[in-house]
Amino acid sequence: MKRLLLTGSSLLAMMAPVLAQTTGNDAVEEMGKETSLLNLIAAAGWVIVPLAVASMITLTLILYCFFTLTEKAITTPELLERMEPFFENEDFDGLATYVADRPQATARMVDRVLQFLERHPEAGPDAITAVAETEGNRIAASLNQRVLYIMDVGVLAPLLGLFGTVVGILHSFGHIASEASPMRTMLLAGGVSQALVSTALGLTVGITAMAFYAYFRGRVGHLISILESEGTLLTQELILLSKRHRINP
Repeated sequence: MKRLLLTGSSLLAMMAPVLAQTTGNDAVEEMGKETSLLNLIAAAGWVIVPLAVASMITLTLILYCFFTLTEKAITTPELLERMEPFFENEDFDGLATYVADRPQATARMVDRVLQFLERHPEAGPDAITAVAETEGNRIAASLNQRVLYIMDVGVLAPLLGLFGTVVGILHSFGHIASEASPMRTMLLAGGVSQALVSTALGLTVGITAMAFYAYFRGRVGHLISILESEGTLLTQELILLSKRHRINP
């Protein structure tokens, strides 16, 4: 009888590591099932709300910039061709009527100069150039401001994710401090992994926003160069037209 008991104890002792390994594998599989992507995102907590808002704002700004930051928003061949007869015929009124309804940036620049000349027909080249440059700077600032909003989201999103991680880790340590079971290490690891999800989400939104910001920043620089080139030519045309109009009223 004693021999049987000793033999059974020996078998249990030999099988204990196998059972423990099997149990551990089952636990790992169970934890893997529970820690799906949606569960991890949900476990990040309240920080998901501002990050979701930031992602929607980023997407909206990206689509808006794609459709508005185009060369057609600055000038078009049709616009320049339609303005040419007004300059040749020295038709201030016809030119003012035409550019007043045009959405292009160069048309708005010409319209602002014409409004200034209407109030001050004796204005010289320096005054006309100053008005055109002021309007051009305003348009350039408007173009830059659109992409700066994307950069702002790209900077704030990782900070929101980091803040969510800090709050999650503090929450995990609070549970561990009040938990007397030997599973505290697993609780800490699980809590930290879930808290890091908010950082990952924040970095995802931030990296995406900064990548598109870099792209649109280059596009804005290209559009501003077109604005400066076409705006300078049109300003000189207006200066010459103003001189001829004063000589031949």
